[in-house]
Amino acid sequence: MYNEEEAIWIEQVRSNHDSNALSCLINKYRPMIDNMRAHYYIKSLDRNDWYQEAFWICYQTCNLFDGTTGSKFGSFFKMKFKHRVIDIIRKENSQKRKLNNIAEPLEKIDTKRLTIPSHRNQIELFDTLNYLAKKMTKTEIVALRYAMGHLSLRQACEQAQTDERQIRQAVYSCHRKIKKARELDLS
Repeated sequence: MYNEEEAIWIEQVRSNHDSNALSCLINKYRPMIDNMRAHYYIKSLDRNDWYQEAFWICYQTCNLFDGTTGSKFGSFFKMKFKHRVIDIIRKENSQKRKLNNIAEPLEKIDTKRLTIPSHRNQIELFDTLNYLAKKMTKTEIVALRYAMGHLSLRQACEQAQTDERQIRQAVYSCHRKIKKARELDLS
């Protein structure tokens, strides 16, 4: 009786893509899924992710399973799910190896090669921009947004109701004001 019910669910998934039947199969094999989760640790997967993978593999297994050869669906599903878990682990380990290959000790890093400013510099620049924005014209603020990549040149011209030449002049003006404010902060 139980295998007949399972066969009906498999056929419903295969022919009708029936999600209720798929859920019934997942509920039946929940202990196997939980056991696999307890056996293999994957940092990037939480409980819901494990079940999402199980749903996907169960769906694929239903479409591939041929019960006429005497094989059991549960064994086939377990094997396919285990292979999927191992593939995820391999991928995760591969990413770790890539990161390890590009990492180098802090003592060996030439600080002149660093391109990202420190958080302190970013905060100081943010404070400077906030201070200067209160003293800027509307055109300068729009030009600053253009210079920072938040607007295209066409959008900046439309917002400031001006032409490209004036936007470029406003960008230059902003640059001078920021540079002057930063020099005053350093002294």
